[in-house]
Amino acid sequence: MRKLTITASLALALASTTAIAQNSVQNVKANTGYVYSEQDFERGVANLPMNTNAFNSVSYSFAITDPRMLDMSQKQSHTQSREFSMDVTGAQLQKGINLSTSGKGALVRISAFDGKSAIEPRSLDIISHKAGKQTTFAKGSGFDTIVDSQAMQKTGMGFQRGTTGFKMADNLGQGQFTLKAGKDVNANSRYRINVFDKNSDTELHLTANKNAYLQSDKLHVSAKVFDQGDTQKIRHINGQIVSPDGSTHNVIFSKSADGYQVNMPLNMPASKKPGVLWELETEVETMVDGQMVKRNGRVPFAYTYQTAKFAGSAQLMGAADNLTAMVPVQAVSDGRYEVRGVLYATNHKGQRVPVMVTHSAANLSAGNGAIVMQFDTALLAKSGLKAPFSLDQVQLRDQTQMAVLAQ
Repeated sequence: MRKLTITASLALALASTTAIAQNSVQNVKANTGYVYSEQDFERGVANLPMNTNAFNSVSYSFAITDPRMLDMSQKQSHTQSREFSMDVTGAQLQKGINLSTSGKGALVRISAFDGKSAIEPRSLDIISHKAGKQTTFAKGSGFDTIVDSQAMQKTGMGFQRGTTGFKMADNLGQGQFTLKAGKDVNANSRYRINVFDKNSDTELHLTANKNAYLQSDKLHVSAKVFDQGDTQKIRHINGQIVSPDGSTHNVIFSKSADGYQVNMPLNMPASKKPGVLWELETEVETMVDGQMVKRNGRVPFAYTYQTAKFAGSAQLMGAADNLTAMVPVQAVSDGRYEVRGVLYATNHKGQRVPVMVTHSAANLSAGNGAIVMQFDTALLAKSGLKAPFSLDQVQLRDQTQMAVLAQ
């Protein structure tokens, strides 16, 4: 056993498991690029009373150098997990808690909720249950690598205080185990146990139809378990939505053809903090080769109010040397709003060709207003393309909420 040793791979693997924090959703860094469906708007502007209180307007254009820049299609959010977690008390750890792994060398992290009642791996026993026989590995002897609380803090991985970890010895294999703490552990302390079953073939897959929602949108998430590519029957499933402030909202899963799914309207109040993520947390149980396997997964997503919408179609105005577009916007509340779009022009063969992506923003008061897009005439001249022009893939964004409102 290597004591007080952290390899880079072990630290990263331990960091990949679910952390305890007041706002664990804010710690999620994956899937933060939100891409939406392409939407073409007919040219012309509706006759609306316009709000002229738009100021601090700015436009920025850049040439299209990669076809992927044109991809405004709606993207799914997908996560997969080979981990599970449980919340236990010190008293439960003294009696022994059950751990089930389906791969050797599982990584285990123990985090104290109070940030100070750390349980050092050298004080833990692990009991293996195989073929009706129990074998006890005492005082950390069943671990290949251990990470005590002091070493964990020195990793620079952002672990909270009171966190320790260890890697189960490969020669223990997989199966049913009991993890047991000594009598010196405070019976009233609370802990989260995370198990990353890194060598297991059993994975929970969660797929959301998109990764950003507006209030009243419907959340659709599918849950499936695979083992070596084959779908497994889910025996038990539950979940909840966790807001950025830590409050929770119940969800109901219904059976699908090869798993379970959530279909529910999102009507809860959105957060006032820009850029924060919500999360659907899911826990499942399945039987694989006669052994119960647990998995926890989570899908992060953005959720905001629809503070504005398009009030009509965009209209291109002017010639190539002073080309602009006016985009009517109806704002529910005062704020800074942004319009993005792709300008197309025509080549010598009469084909429509994308020239530039333009972002334009302005402060708008509540009511009907407009954002004027000023296109880069130098980029247009350099392209050698001519009229007729068109504007497609138009998006409306709330810069304060950091959210896409319409497309």
